[in-house]
Amino acid sequence: MRVMPRMSSMELIKKLRDITGSGIVDCKKALSQNNDDIDAAVKWLREKGILKAQKKQDRETNEGVVSFYNNSSNTDFTVCKIKCETDFVAKNDDFLNFAETLSKSIHENNNINNNGTDKDLSDLKVNDKSLSDSLTDLISKIGENIQIVYYKKYLSKNSIFISYLHNKYNSNCSKIGSVVEISTDNQNSALKLVDELKVIAMQISAMKPMGIDEKSINSKIIEDEKDIILKQLNNVPDDKKDQIIEGKLNKFIKENTLLGQSLITDPKKSVNTFLNEISKNNNIKLNIISMDLYTI
Repeated sequence: MRVMPRMSSMELIKKLRDITGSGIVDCKKALSQNNDDIDAAVKWLREKGILKAQKKQDRETNEGVVSFYNNSSNTDFTVCKIKCETDFVAKNDDFLNFAETLSKSIHENNNINNNGTDKDLSDLKVNDKSLSDSLTDLISKIGENIQIVYYKKYLSKNSIFISYLHNKYNSNCSKIGSVVEISTDNQNSALKLVDELKVIAMQISAMKPMGIDEKSINSKIIEDEKDIILKQLNNVPDDKKDQIIEGKLNKFIKENTLLGQSLITDPKKSVNTFLNEISKNNNIKLNIISMDLYTI
């Protein structure tokens, strides 16, 4: 029977680092505490990591990424918003890889709600581990609190989804992302227009409209704006106030609704005019029915 040569201390430490991502000092201590037994050392580090991670889970998270998975399909993809403590970690490969893997796991799991928070993901597996264990491992490795804030799955047979990531950290992650849903009577033809329609998703990220049109803006916002305008008209005759209020309100609505805004690439056109032109030129119906803006 051939006896396998025993690994040196440095080889054991390197192997343990590769498995756990822990630092050299921690790996050396874990092996020392467990008679150079790799499996026992992994367990020991995880147990210690859980304690460290629990202490970090109360710390504020003000940075992070919006992660898109499979958005190139434009009909079936997932968005996940994940936060960390610093911009340095938000750009870290381990964090970005976790964000992509998590988004993929959410996308491929058909037993969870189509949108929700970490509370809806308690049974999710990430790389064959529970989400809780995966988070604990990552928090222990990078040394910062990490929180899954929100996720949403996009799927439709009657619409296309145009997405945009601004100043991307990699091909799938950024601090600002947007999605616009456009319903259509011909999905296959609409998919050929994705590149042309991309500017509408860019418009959402750049101009941050309050709603698609006047109906989708909270009525209280309109009333508050009306009150502000009225207070600015103290010296205006009463018979002219209504006309001025109407004009200023129309301007406010135009500037704060997606369809009313001037197109960022051609300010002479509104987004509505631009969309109608594409519809007419391609003999297809296109209507914006929802939009989402994700920011960190």
